[in-house]
Amino acid sequence: MTVATDDEMAKRSKEVIEGLLHDLPDLLMACVVNTQSGRVVASYTVSNSYNPNQISLRNAKLLRIMEDALAAKAWLGGPLTDVSVMLEDQLHHLRPMKEGKWYCFLAVHTADANLGIAKEIMRRHTT
Repeated sequence: MTVATDDEMAKRSKEVIEGLLHDLPDLLMACVVNTQSGRVVASYTVSNSYNPNQISLRNAKLLRIMEDALAAKAWLGGPLTDVSVMLEDQLHHLRPMKEGKWYCFLAVHTADANLGIAKEIMRRHTT
């Protein structure tokens, strides 16, 4: 696990990732990111081929675009609670934290967890 600093955000981020890893031991990658800066605060990867820095800015931009669309009433709905993407053999899940100031991302093989399990575990550790 990598933690960028030792401030309060980093400590909380480390707790989140440790909780995810405890409940999803086959986790491929998890990270907590500052949404405004795109800076990865804490991360875990099973392999060096998974790089949280490569996805952090794209995911932060995606969340900002979705929040702007909700604010502009581009589609009906309440606050953004999470985003899930199903790939051929992986599940990627994003969940905003701290009123959208941070977000948590996880990636897991679909053989190791289903969407319901991943969402519940993420909710439990990021609330």
